[in-house]
Amino acid sequence: MVVLTRYIILPAIPLQSNRPTRPQRMRAALEHLGGAWIKLGQMLALRLDLLPAAYCDELFKLLNEVQPFPYDEVRGIVQQELGAPPEVVFRTFETKPFASASIGQVHRAELTTGEAVAVKVQRPHIRETMRADIDLMYSVAALLDLTHFFGATRSDEVIDEFARWTADELDYLVEARQSVQLWENARDDPLERIARVYRRYTTSRVLTSELINGVPLIDIVVAVRAGDRAYLQGLERHGYSLETVVRHLDWNMLNQVYVYGYFHADLHPANLYVLPGNAIGYVDFGMVGQLPTEVRDSLTRYSWLLFQRDVESAVKELMRWLAPTVDTNPQLARQELARLHEAFLYDIGDVGEGIAETPPPRSTRTTNPYSKLAVEIMDTVRRNHLSMSPSIVAYLKMLVTLGTIRYQLATEYDLAGLARQFFGGLIRQRGQEWLDPRLAMGRIYSTAYRIQQAIGFVEYLEEQQPLLAGLIQSYYGVGHGLHTLYRRVVGLGTAAILVGAILYFVLVDPRDASRFVPSSVPFAFVHWVLLGVLIVIILVLISHVRGFVDRRR
Repeated sequence: MVVLTRYIILPAIPLQSNRPTRPQRMRAALEHLGGAWIKLGQMLALRLDLLPAAYCDELFKLLNEVQPFPYDEVRGIVQQELGAPPEVVFRTFETKPFASASIGQVHRAELTTGEAVAVKVQRPHIRETMRADIDLMYSVAALLDLTHFFGATRSDEVIDEFARWTADELDYLVEARQSVQLWENARDDPLERIARVYRRYTTSRVLTSELINGVPLIDIVVAVRAGDRAYLQGLERHGYSLETVVRHLDWNMLNQVYVYGYFHADLHPANLYVLPGNAIGYVDFGMVGQLPTEVRDSLTRYSWLLFQRDVESAVKELMRWLAPTVDTNPQLARQELARLHEAFLYDIGDVGEGIAETPPPRSTRTTNPYSKLAVEIMDTVRRNHLSMSPSIVAYLKMLVTLGTIRYQLATEYDLAGLARQFFGGLIRQRGQEWLDPRLAMGRIYSTAYRIQQAIGFVEYLEEQQPLLAGLIQSYYGVGHGLHTLYRRVVGLGTAAILVGAILYFVLVDPRDASRFVPSSVPFAFVHWVLLGVLIVIILVLISHVRGFVDRRR
């Protein structure tokens, strides 16, 4: 009631001068409530699909600075969770934490085997506190729905998402599993290092992981903002390059999202470290994003089409994951999305006659075009009352965060070219996998197994139904002919897929494909030969299918 009166009722009185704006009042109210409410505000700061930009900008100012809790409580929790106090479990354990947040704090330590580790210990009674705050959020959800505060999205759905996220953060075993998956995906990658979890020293309230020793990215960001030339020149002398760091951040993100569909969703500079060779170290895996195969393939196509400047097809692909509501005009929403994608390509200097091939100078830009695109997509979703797939929301939130880092550190390199290089290689790799004889044999075996199952079912019916068996035997000649024709149809279909895949590879990436063609053969001739072979196979296939259908009659 105090918060309601102080931040909503009193500021609404028109007699007051210099009244704070509604976004400012919302931020102040969340700061006053503290605990889970601050974390809710931090989550909403990146949800431009739910709130206007003015609210999100203000919520970005929310700080999660809390005092560390006493070492005696740390000692008790470690003893309760690991069976002995820190000085027994570890060779060394620093009593003063080097990081402190609302859910837990982190201490440097050393295992008895000598490895340097970071031990995250959860705050006492934090689960009860978070649960009480979330219950209070549900109690005011109906009031928020009356004001359509979150647009077309119901308030309880937002709170449900926040409750799931918080529950995962409160169980360190969830974070441990997520970090293990990311570590497995990146174990052979020289550009990406995931902090390894020590399972023997990890429970739901204590998480022990590898201590990443590198240059904290947050220190670099602060130095760039402050114009600390001495610090930045020192980095250069030690072989660090801001442009290379950002390039590796982008490349790692593309790998995590499009190759594995499992990505670090909280790319805050405090969670990132720069290692020798400009590799990137990652910590804090309480928030990860997951993309099902269908979504990942669709986003790959969307990104490829966008950087090939096919805006109409790219927007059509994106619209697959934006569900309209009763208040949505799909045609208008599609037109708005097309306009902002065209503006994005213009901003990065990648479309139009006379536009430079490299991006405009940083000094002439007012915003980062990559973050701007993600922000405007979510804003368009909100204004057009569209409902966005949760996996896409996590993806766009991550793009906004990474785009902010990129814009602060280095924007002069050709990100569009890097994206084309990545997606070209990814599509080429997937095409090669389709053409790989070993994989093809696996697909043929799978198809043959399903056919065998169908034949086995027919044989079962034959054993159970003598009359049906007699009927089948009387028409055995016809059945045998159908079986032969069926095999031909399957063979022709497989050939059509293989030739079509080769033709697609040749048309999508002619530069690489031309390397496999003798210099004496015109490359355009290859197109027509493949197209002719494909047409012939399709015509023969159609003829056989018609024959198959006629015989079935």
